[in-house]
Amino acid sequence: MLEETLHRREARLWAILEAIPDDLMLLDAQGHILEYKAGSRDSHLPMDRFLGTDIAELFAPPESGRLLEAIQIALASQQAQVLELPVEGRCFEARMVLMEPGLALVLFRDVSAEKEAERLKREFLALVSHELKTPLTAILGFTELLLGGQFSPAQLQDFLKSIHYSTLRLSDMVNNLLDTSRLEAGRFEVNRRPSQFEAILEEVAQSFEGIAKLRHIHLELELSPLPSLQADPERMAQVLGNLLSNAFKFCPPGGKVWLRAREDRATQPPGVLLEVEDTGPGIPPDQQQPLFSRYGRTRRALEQGIGGTGLGLYISKAIVEAHGGHIWLEATPGAKFCVWLPI
Repeated sequence: MLEETLHRREARLWAILEAIPDDLMLLDAQGHILEYKAGSRDSHLPMDRFLGTDIAELFAPPESGRLLEAIQIALASQQAQVLELPVEGRCFEARMVLMEPGLALVLFRDVSAEKEAERLKREFLALVSHELKTPLTAILGFTELLLGGQFSPAQLQDFLKSIHYSTLRLSDMVNNLLDTSRLEAGRFEVNRRPSQFEAILEEVAQSFEGIAKLRHIHLELELSPLPSLQADPERMAQVLGNLLSNAFKFCPPGGKVWLRAREDRATQPPGVLLEVEDTGPGIPPDQQQPLFSRYGRTRRALEQGIGGTGLGLYISKAIVEAHGGHIWLEATPGAKFCVWLPI
């Protein structure tokens, strides 16, 4: 009877261990690996090179020494110990508990993805804080000037254009943050209806006249007659605004930005092709891959301290694809982003 009870308890214990998603390892106080079980996760320790050996052959110093010390503390104090260890470019969390006198059970979990997410979150919060501060400082500065003196109508017009542009930047950032949250929650929607694109394009271009004047950049609108599209005008204005904002960030003073639109009958089904091109330095091929991913920014933007949250193109791609269209980057002397939408 006692033997049967022990057998059931052992079976339950192994069932529990099998259900644990982490890699499990049984070690003695000297660091000898006595048992090992791979977890149910996709990422594991490199098990082919250590079973039947000791932790000094799995981990290079000083990590092997840190792990052995933590195991000995767990055995002596009977309290769980936790530390992080690098293994072949990945980060593993090791959690040690007393299994029985002289033996420690160690659970290894690959936390590389979590660490990368934490890093991106820290960088993102720093970027957002900086991006919010810049337009707020401009708005505060120009409103203080307006309250503090008399100015000519031309000066007043310039001040108001700067305030208007800074307010648009704040609005765009808030909208991008909200849209990212909706995308991750699966609640992102577009409201497609018959839309005349000429009016949308002209309105978006007009909203950038102020920054074009301040940056001494010539904005040229090239429109061909366009058919009516089933589209969400607010969302498509958001896409064009994101593309133009990028163009103005990278285009040098004295440069040029084009906003073009034409009907494209060469495709099946026919569509409308939108283009935003600038005379900036362009984007090298090896830096183009992360552009449309969340928080994706080019190495040049990071090195030169050019502002941005890395959400504009990510959201623009989602909007365009929700319309059944495509968005891509073409190699030019500068940069040319293209959007194709079906008629």
